[in-house]
Amino acid sequence: MEWVVGLAMNSAAPDSVLQRVFTVDPLPDHDYWLRFGRLSHQVATAALAHRDPKVRKSLAENQSLPPEVLAVLAEDPDPPVRRLAVFMAGEFGVELPTELTVRLATGPETGMRGRALALLGLPDEIRLSLAEDPDPRVRAAAISAWSWARLRPEVRAAAEADPDPRVRKAVERAARVERPLPTTAEDFLAEEDDRRRRDAAFAEPVDAALARLLVAHEDSRIRRAAACNPHVPTALALPLAADPEPSVRLAVSLRGDLTEEQRAAIDYTVPPGRHEVPAWVAERFGDPHALREIAASSHVLLRRGVTCAPELPADVVERLAADEDYYVRLMLCENDRAPHELLVEMFADWQGLSWATLAFRRNFARPGLARFADDPNHRLRYAALFDPEGGPELVERLSHDEDDMVRRQAAADPRLPCARLVELLGEGGMPRTAARNPSLPVELMHHLLDLAGADRQPY
Repeated sequence: MEWVVGLAMNSAAPDSVLQRVFTVDPLPDHDYWLRFGRLSHQVATAALAHRDPKVRKSLAENQSLPPEVLAVLAEDPDPPVRRLAVFMAGEFGVELPTELTVRLATGPETGMRGRALALLGLPDEIRLSLAEDPDPRVRAAAISAWSWARLRPEVRAAAEADPDPRVRKAVERAARVERPLPTTAEDFLAEEDDRRRRDAAFAEPVDAALARLLVAHEDSRIRRAAACNPHVPTALALPLAADPEPSVRLAVSLRGDLTEEQRAAIDYTVPPGRHEVPAWVAERFGDPHALREIAASSHVLLRRGVTCAPELPADVVERLAADEDYYVRLMLCENDRAPHELLVEMFADWQGLSWATLAFRRNFARPGLARFADDPNHRLRYAALFDPEGGPELVERLSHDEDDMVRRQAAADPRLPCARLVELLGEGGMPRTAARNPSLPVELMHHLLDLAGADRQPY
């Protein structure tokens, strides 16, 4: 039965094979690979026909489904399947056909009418009509800041007097006018919401009096926000470089208006973990001169941040690839311009959870990787399989490797000789991977399905 999942995920499997795969009942491990696998259009379409609604429900949870497949699932005969499909379309912005959204929004299922409100492409008149739905849950969901101003006066009046508190609460939220954040000292002191005070301190164009109040505030969170605010003048922000709170000093050190000398004079500490790229750094991603300056900064977080620029000049890439900070080099590996040598270096020893994804970066696969075929490090033996000039002999040799990861990668490699591929179909832990190999003959695919008890269909 392990063959079945491998065949379902085989990129070279023809429709005749996929149609048979989805006649297997029960379908092995469907809850995982149908939900999280990157399914081809053919696989997703074939899965629609499976007789078990649990299989179709797993399919509906896949975030990468083609819209036309999700549209079919949205009208599935099984209620949990269609409810999940409509939820997924709304949650992930999948645009379903307009006529389908109308059917869902005007149908007999209360829950479906409510879910339809989240769908792209639902006509405005239908969306507004749901504010008069018989069910109060749907009425409440239909009332928003967008709809409130567009509803007829009599509908608004009815909603304001609705006997259901959920509807009245929705009206209250929809009709609320959001006050601007305070930008003066007087308004800031009158503000009672701590979140709004911090938001104002962080980014609003505060006046001089409020800026002075913020940098001297007793709450270190307010001082930290003020240190980040580009509207707080440099002269007012610089004294925060001696703040007793480390997070405030770090925030000052990251300001875009400091000289390198001023930045280097601050006693800041960089906490472990990933940090957000400063906004002013991101704004300069398109300026090669600015990227060179930032890449030369003494501040490690600025150098880490610049690795995220999509168009790094070659000299900046070279500089960052040799940076003394491990995480600068590691973050550069997430950039499409990361050099091959750095990717291989990090692939060999980085202990992060996503280390294996480095092998699929644009500059990883290169001629010459086959030199690692006998390396003591199993990761580098795995990397040898990404040598585009490696021949069948290399792949066959590594298909006998003592490491499971290396052996599985070789088992899925289309360069693997057919005789060895057939052996792996019966080798412990390898049948699923071997069945995914695109060089597997179609006749053998059908034979495996015969053994799995799949229906025999004309092909």
